[in-house]
Amino acid sequence: MRERRSERSERKGRPDVLVLGSGVAGLWAAITAARAGLHVALVTKGELGSSATRYAQGGVAATLFPGDSSELHLSDTVAAGAGLCDVDAVRALVTEGPEQVRALMALGARFDRDGDPGSGPLAAAREGGHSVARVVHAGGDATGAEIERALRAGVLGTPVVIHEGSLAIDLLVEHGRVAGVRALDPTGEVVEVRARHTLLATGGAGQCFAVTTNPALSTGDGIAMALRAGAAVTDLEFVQFHPTALHHPAMPRPLLSEALRGEGAVLRDEHGVAFMADEHPLGDLAPRDVVSRAIALRLGERGLDHLWLDATGIEGFAARFPTIARACRGAGLDPRRELLPIAPAAHYLCGGVATDLDGATTLPGLWACGETACAGVHGANRLASNSLLDGLVFAARAVRAITVGKDEPDATGVLRGLEPGAAPAPPRATTATSPVAAPGDVPQLREQLQHAMTRDAGVLRDAASLARAARAVDEIAGRAADRAEPDRAEPDRPEPDRPDRAACELRNLITVSAAVVAGAAARAESRGTHTRRDHPEPRRELLGRFVLRAARTEPVLVPLAAPARSDAP
Repeated sequence: MRERRSERSERKGRPDVLVLGSGVAGLWAAITAARAGLHVALVTKGELGSSATRYAQGGVAATLFPGDSSELHLSDTVAAGAGLCDVDAVRALVTEGPEQVRALMALGARFDRDGDPGSGPLAAAREGGHSVARVVHAGGDATGAEIERALRAGVLGTPVVIHEGSLAIDLLVEHGRVAGVRALDPTGEVVEVRARHTLLATGGAGQCFAVTTNPALSTGDGIAMALRAGAAVTDLEFVQFHPTALHHPAMPRPLLSEALRGEGAVLRDEHGVAFMADEHPLGDLAPRDVVSRAIALRLGERGLDHLWLDATGIEGFAARFPTIARACRGAGLDPRRELLPIAPAAHYLCGGVATDLDGATTLPGLWACGETACAGVHGANRLASNSLLDGLVFAARAVRAITVGKDEPDATGVLRGLEPGAAPAPPRATTATSPVAAPGDVPQLREQLQHAMTRDAGVLRDAASLARAARAVDEIAGRAADRAEPDRAEPDRPEPDRPDRAACELRNLITVSAAVVAGAAARAESRGTHTRRDHPEPRRELLGRFVLRAARTEPVLVPLAAPARSDAP
């Protein structure tokens, strides 16, 4: 494996912590663990810092400003989460978040300021679902890129051993405990990387869909590995679609940040009518699920493929939103004079590997944080700009728990009401080194999967569409397996190829897509980001989490131990 080492990284022996992923959660975990004196290794399938983090535009939501409070931030988060937020998890997020943002600034992250760039007060923006302006940003709309820069520089100043270009393909589970991973190194060889603790920070699964704001590497690797190893996962039906992705052939779709609407941009239909005032008291600043649903309904009813965002009233557009301005120019658009074509795109997975409030999963030795994980912070719909904060807070909490010797999950977060040790763990080391399909078939199968998920498991769903999606996923999985496992009794058929990265990613996409569809089919109601046309209202009897404990199993509803809100439907 290709390694990077600082001058202080010559420590030998099995790492204390193996971090998988190099976005905000993974890099912050690695830095925090190294500072705590732990021996840390980091495996990332791209280059260091190459993740969905760099695409984050809006910023980081934190109570850093006068007139705001952690209770108000908590209230906004819970309201957006449509009854499924774990209040204890949200309280950890909003109370510990400011400290983590300050620590990030101390590391070197430079956020925008009013007045003097060096000494003026932090600039605050307001986004959908927030009662006040509390979002700090960098470079106008390049927050993720700045955070990635600071974290990348920070981790290179530690003794963390970094393996770039290496794809973790399966967890090693021995005697009921995760002992590390098997991975494809840059040469295509399968290697084992062992550690006392393994931390999943592999990001989301936007590539399950044909239209997404996520980069090509967002293939749900950590969630799929956890499912195959027997860890509990939950809330996968709650896929957040960003309502204002630029309608353009580019992929990932350029994101038109919610901060545009915070600065006065207005959504308009094909007739130029501003329609959000009739949909929600917050109008254009309504939570993302509300806006995406309103747009998707109009697109479906009127046979359209996009609506419009009017940002012509924003003064100094290019200075405030330079990244978006460049994307618009690249598409031949001038936001100062023209309406911008927009449509929803798969953006963020609210669910993930089930964890307690310290990031411990149902498998001993396995931890998770960031978009890969589900501690109950986001519920059925993530509040804008809470994702980067989530990565910072829960990465730090996981490392702190490991440092003090925690080894088993607690009944907190989404594990409240779930037996922590109930997930079936394979008795021996598990792996899958054969490719899921012949390399030449992978791009076609991946594209077919993505189009099926977008068509039938997108913003608007019903029993019939989800049944079609399930059949499509099963058919693609079957075709992939047929290619991967030729009948050895037929001498004219070739032996399986050695493991192929693209094929392994396809296997993960199939695993996660099947789980998303299963959760969506089981949740016969509309709640948050999950809209069922055949069940348009929330149902109190479904106020709980659908949990899967292994790939290709039926989800089980685990009622909430206590309602997140007394007025939750």
